Amino acid sequence: MIVVTPPRKKSSSGGHWYSTSGRPVHTQPDGKNTTLRHARTQNLVPSVTTIIGQLDKPQLTKWKENNCIANAFNNPPREGEEVRDYQNRIHQNLKDDQSEILSFGTKIHKAIEDVNNGTFDSTKDPEIFPYVEPFIRWQMRRVKRVNEAEQTVVNVQYGYGGTLDLHCVLFNEKKPVTIIDYKTQNIKTKVNFYPEWSYQLAAYRKCFKPVPQCMSLVINSNEPAEPIEKIWTPTELQAGWRIFRGLCRIWQDKTNHRVKKEADANETKA
Repeated sequence: MIVVTPPRKKSSSGGHWYSTSGRPVHTQPDGKNTTLRHARTQNLVPSVTTIIGQLDKPQLTKWKENNCIANAFNNPPREGEEVRDYQNRIHQNLKDDQSEILSFGTKIHKAIEDVNNGTFDSTKDPEIFPYVEPFIRWQMRRVKRVNEAEQTVVNVQYGYGGTLDLHCVLFNEKKPVTIIDYKTQNIKTKVNFYPEWSYQLAAYRKCFKPVPQCMSLVINSNEPAEPIEKIWTPTELQAGWRIFRGLCRIWQDKTNHRVKKEADANETKA
């Protein structure tokens, strides 16, 4: 069974989980993050990003290594500083850098969500607006109609869920109905479209009938610029789905957790 629900706000920095009716259950009533233990007892499905997160990402690993080397080079040990203290200081610097990057990406996503919902206020965060303005121009040129922003989808048959950035209808496309995933990227020379992005979109599109067109849209975090789009071909998405399906099986076997489909039927009837 495939469930598509109205948009929901994300509420946790932990792992994301969904009920079989499409309700986000990222946290528990006591405020703690939802865990695999909760998922077993509450019959929850994991997010698409949780499943894809099993994959090693060589380009991300290399970026982290280079960032660590650069940070250590720019912050040499202080006189009398112990190795353990030095390691802790560098690790903290790296955490601070990562938090800043994630914060920027979160702000961009939220601002674009507001644009799609018609609630964007350019005075709310003046530092972000120069990066959002090119998206607004792109949207006026490319998007005919916004169906849903931040739309929750669940595929009970295969056991996963997620939240789409945008479900819309585009101008001048043979298949106008499109789901779009935003990515922020520090573009210095050229944009990179990573294969795992197609795995994510392939999983999302499997929650729709008929299946929509899929696009990755990159926002340059290095400087304000026109968003760069890639529409994934059916062949790329079919390959992406095969890989995601394999990852889904691996995750289920590793965790020994599979959603009970009959629970969804009972919940839906109720």
